[in-house]
Amino acid sequence: MSEKEAARDVFPHDRVVFFSDAVFAIAITLLAIELRLPTQEMVEHVGAEAASREVVSLFIAYIVSFLVIALFWSGHMLTWKHVTRATGKLVWSSILQLMFVALMPFATHLYSEAFSSESAGRFAFYSAVLFGISFFSWLTRRMVVRQENLRERLGDVQVRWLLLRGLIPVLVFAASIPLAYVLPIWMGGFVFLVIFPLTMLARRLCFRRQKPEPAA
Repeated sequence: MSEKEAARDVFPHDRVVFFSDAVFAIAITLLAIELRLPTQEMVEHVGAEAASREVVSLFIAYIVSFLVIALFWSGHMLTWKHVTRATGKLVWSSILQLMFVALMPFATHLYSEAFSSESAGRFAFYSAVLFGISFFSWLTRRMVVRQENLRERLGDVQVRWLLLRGLIPVLVFAASIPLAYVLPIWMGGFVFLVIFPLTMLARRLCFRRQKPEPAA
């Protein structure tokens, strides 16, 4: 290690991972706080049908957000399993990602309200939060690839797949922001589902030309 590298800040790896896990766990738990059954007062005020729609929208927003956070946490683990040194750049990139993760309960609340208010701006904000999480997740992944020399350790194909796998959510959530003003609110969550077929297609393209390893 050079003197320049030795002078850089290096943080305890396990502390960084534990802190990130805690933020993901708290955010995903707080999502359930918004879930509630309609009270008698609400039913009398807005009617049974409107109250039922509100409960349905709460559960839809909860399920979408829960799965999205789980997806990001899974990607976070896939990235950090390759990290041997938690440098300052990696830590701050992760902190910026966690800043958006911590916004998920608030963004989910706005998303659930968007169904009844037909507010495209609320869903656009929700998509922007998801874009922020995915962007800094992908940025961290790129840093890890360079810092840990993953092209030498894993090979070009595996690195290409690692980066492309992280880039797909960035593109989908970025596209969801303008689409919020075009598509009906109820279709917003279905746009996110595009991530899965795109990921499968990207994986097939990445590994299509990979030569099989010779038999032992």
